[in-house]
Amino acid sequence: MVLSYRLLSTVTKLSLVAGSAYAESEYIWPNAKTDLLESMLYEQQGLGSGNSPATFIVPCEKVNFGTGRNGAAEWLRTAYHDMATADVVAGTGGIDASIGFEVNRDENPGVGFNETLVNLAAFLTPRSSMADLIALGAVFAANGCSNGNVTIPFRAGRVDAKGPGAPGVPKPEQPLDEHITSFQRQGFTPQEMIGLVACGHTLGGVHGVDFPEIVPVVKDPATDQNTQTFDTTNSGMNAFDNTVAVQFVNNVTQNPLAFGHNETTNSDGRIFNSDGGEVIGKMADSPSYFYQTCTTLLERMINTVPKGVTLTDPIQPIAVKPSKLFATINSNGTMTMSGSIRLIGPVTANPNRTVKIHFHPRSGESCTDTNTCTVSSNVASVGSAHVISGNPPLTFWWYQFSTVIPITQGVSGFDVEVVDNNNGVTNSTMYKNGGRGFPFDDMIVTQPKLSCSEIRDDSKLDSLKAIVHVPEPLNSTTPAVGSIPLNFAKVGPVAGSGYTLYNATIVNGVIPADFVNNFAGSYMRTYDLIASNSTHTVEREFNMMDGLNACPDPNIF
Repeated sequence: MVLSYRLLSTVTKLSLVAGSAYAESEYIWPNAKTDLLESMLYEQQGLGSGNSPATFIVPCEKVNFGTGRNGAAEWLRTAYHDMATADVVAGTGGIDASIGFEVNRDENPGVGFNETLVNLAAFLTPRSSMADLIALGAVFAANGCSNGNVTIPFRAGRVDAKGPGAPGVPKPEQPLDEHITSFQRQGFTPQEMIGLVACGHTLGGVHGVDFPEIVPVVKDPATDQNTQTFDTTNSGMNAFDNTVAVQFVNNVTQNPLAFGHNETTNSDGRIFNSDGGEVIGKMADSPSYFYQTCTTLLERMINTVPKGVTLTDPIQPIAVKPSKLFATINSNGTMTMSGSIRLIGPVTANPNRTVKIHFHPRSGESCTDTNTCTVSSNVASVGSAHVISGNPPLTFWWYQFSTVIPITQGVSGFDVEVVDNNNGVTNSTMYKNGGRGFPFDDMIVTQPKLSCSEIRDDSKLDSLKAIVHVPEPLNSTTPAVGSIPLNFAKVGPVAGSGYTLYNATIVNGVIPADFVNNFAGSYMRTYDLIASNSTHTVEREFNMMDGLNACPDPNIF
C-alpha cells in the first residue's frame, strides 16, 4: 500500500477557562444535537449544499437510480421499511437504521435500499446518525416532490440499531386483516393505514424485476427495471400529489397494486376500500386534505423510535450562524481571526448591508480598541436557498471576515451586528447569542495554513490527542461511526506567541482496508481534540475538516 498521510499541526495557549451553564430558553450557538442537521436540512442548494443529502434528491428526481426508477420514492420507501418493524406497545423498532441489516429479507426486495443507504452514508458522523439521515431523506423526498406542499417538521436524536429488527414489513400478497394488524403494531389505525399507503404510493411504482408476479418483465432487466408506476404524475416537483387517490376513485388507475392482473397482490385496492372508500375519497376530493394528511402521517412515521430515544424539538433555521472559525498564530505576536457568518436574507443580495464582528477579549472584559475589536464585512458570498419551501424561498448569505488581533488580547467570543441602510434609513441589529456572545476558545485552535489538518493547544497542556471519526464497516449495508486515535508530538514553542506547536500524521496503514476501499473520499471528515496535563483536560469536540488545506493524495485524511 502506498504510504499516505495528513499532517495535523496544533498550537497551545497558557490557561484553562471554566465553562458556564445556561438555561436553553432560546437557541444558543453552538448546539451539538442540532447544528449539523440544521445545515443539512436547510442548506440545500448553492454554498454549503455539498454537506447535505439534499444534493442527491433536490429537486425531485435529481438522484438517478436507473431507468424507470424514482430516487425520491426509494428514499421514502427506505424510511417506511425501516420503521415498519416497530412495535409501539413493546417500544421496539421504528426509525433506527436497522434496515441496513435487513435488506436481504424477502420483505425488502430490490436494490433501492442499498443505493439509498450508500447515498446517505456519505453524511454519517457522530452528530448525524444513519437513522436521522433516513428520516431526513423522507423529509426531502416528500417536500422536494410536492413543491413544498408537504413540509414535515424534522427532529433530531435518533439512535442507530446494532442489529436487525423483527420481521414484519407488510407484503402485497397478505390479506387485509394482516395489513391492519401490522399497521396497528406500528401505531396506525385502519383509517391512518389508508392515508399512509396513499402517501407512500404517490411516488414510484412496482418494479417487475423485483415483483414479476405483479408486473411482467418484458424489457431487458439488465437495463430496465420494468416499472409500472402507481399513477401518471411520477416526475417533477409536483409528483407528490393526490393523483394516486383521484385515479383510484375514478377507476382509471394504473396502480398495479390496486387493479393488477394478480388479484392476490392487489393490496392497495383492499386497503383503499377497507372503510368503504371514505378516506381515499377525501384525499381524492381535496389536494389540501391530501397534503395535510401526508404531512401528519409521515411526521409520525419518522418520529416512531425505540423506547428510550428522545427527539429534539423541531429544528428551525438559525438566524445567525458562524462557521469555519480559525485563529491562525502569526510570528509577530498576533493572531489572524477569520470565519464566516451565515444570515437569513432576501432572495437577492442586499448591497447596502454591512456585518460587523465585535470581538470579546480572552479576559472576557469589554474591548475598547476599535482597531482590534471590530471588523466589518459587506461582501456576501454565494447564497444558499431552500428552494422548495416558502414563497419566496428561504435564502442564506455568508459574510466572510478576517482581522489581526494581538495575542495578548486573544478572543473569547464575539457579537454580530447587522447594519442595513435602505433609502437613507439605517437600521442596526445586534445579535449576542442569548447574551453571552458567540463563543470562541483560543486555547486549542486549528491552524489551516500550516499543514493539511491543523489544531491548537496551550503550552501548559503537555499532551495532545485527536480522535478522527471514520465509517467503520459492520455486518450491514451501512457503516457505524468508528474512530482512529492519534497522538501528537510536541514540535516546540511558536516564538514570541506563548503557544506550542504539535504535529501528528495519519497513515493509510492504520485505517482498515475495507474503509479505504469502500468509504475513502465519500464521507464527512471530522475529528475531536483532547489536550491535557497532570491536572487538567480540555476537549474540543467535532471539528470539521472542511476548510483545511487538502493533501495531494485523495485517499489522505
